[in-house]
Amino acid sequence: MNNRQHQFMPRMLGYAGVAPVLCLLVVAWGDSQWQQHALTLACTYGALILSFLGGIHWGFATSGLASMKHFMVSVIPSLWAWTALASPPVYTVSGLIIGLVVFLLVERRIAWIEQLPNWYLPLRLQLTIGLSAGLAGFLPLAA
Repeated sequence: MNNRQHQFMPRMLGYAGVAPVLCLLVVAWGDSQWQQHALTLACTYGALILSFLGGIHWGFATSGLASMKHFMVSVIPSLWAWTALASPPVYTVSGLIIGLVVFLLVERRIAWIEQLPNWYLPLRLQLTIGLSAGLAGFLPLAA
């Protein structure tokens, strides 16, 4: 399997992972009765994705490919997401967006990131932009 074929599945799954928030945004703006429920579901999903990103670091620390300090790094996204969910809606949405962006910036500076495939960070950037933009669409509803 060549590199292009190997990139296809993670790319498609990653893009599909942004779809729930974008679909919920369409629902929220299309039907006022669903706005609060869609907001709650989008924030919950955003928090799950942020927590999932920490799992990558946990896996690397567990495998010995990253230092022990990455166990600490790996739990930060989950704690950040939980704190965001415990906040009023406008801070939840804002906190999740900030968490996604900050953790991307952290990942770009981590030495072992070179061990990941060369498509990881560009894809991570695209998915962060997509998910953050989708969540940002909820900001007027959260205020």
